[in-house]
Amino acid sequence: MDAEILHNLKAHLFYHGTSLKGAESIAHEGFRVWFTDAEGDHYAFGGNLGKGIYITCNWRQALCFGPVLLRVAVRRGTKLLNAALPPDDDCIKYLQREFGREILSKSPWRVLPKNKKLRLHELTSLFRYHYSLTWGKERVWDDNWWRGLKRWEMHCRRLDDFRSMLIRYGFHGYGNPEDDNGIVVFAGDRLMPAEVIAEVPSDCSGRYPVGDPADFASLDHVKNIFRRSGSERARRLADLVAGREPDGER
Repeated sequence: MDAEILHNLKAHLFYHGTSLKGAESIAHEGFRVWFTDAEGDHYAFGGNLGKGIYITCNWRQALCFGPVLLRVAVRRGTKLLNAALPPDDDCIKYLQREFGREILSKSPWRVLPKNKKLRLHELTSLFRYHYSLTWGKERVWDDNWWRGLKRWEMHCRRLDDFRSMLIRYGFHGYGNPEDDNGIVVFAGDRLMPAEVIAEVPSDCSGRYPVGDPADFASLDHVKNIFRRSGSERARRLADLVAGREPDGER
């Protein structure tokens, strides 16, 4: 299981970028996947990995999604599937011999006999197979762009299928903590804000627009900007979050 789950959560610092209003909502109500609008309709935000809350180890990537940078604590017992590892080729070959090549292109429940179900390692190997061809380094575009696009879309659909399966197997999210997508967490109650690191103004002396986080030399640089020019509202929020003890891994 050590290969399947990000057990070493203590080795990772996770970040989440959002608006100041969004950060205030998180501080008071917690992270939420589903929201209710003024008319009572339910909706959820989603990204490349589907609906959920996105966290990443790359603070610059997090700042692309909002000027307020949060450090996020992950609650004990949270199971996040590590998509960074390559699929087990031997397992993939075995599944093809056992169930045919359709196991790599169709939803597993459409291919498996009714008296069969995937074991955990088989599930994670298939998941990583589709992830590597969708968002990983193994992604290869066909010379025919239309055929390549259709193949990519097929792997995306299979990842959507695996989302529900991962939930049934007890996982709370999946992804790669280091890539541009980060990790999507299905349940908001698995996360809580641990620190308001900074509020980056839309323009700091005309040199550091929030739209280009690459301009920041370091995380300390961002913190110094916040200390010099952060809004009073954001400072109050930082004090509020700092006064709590996160029930997380750190």
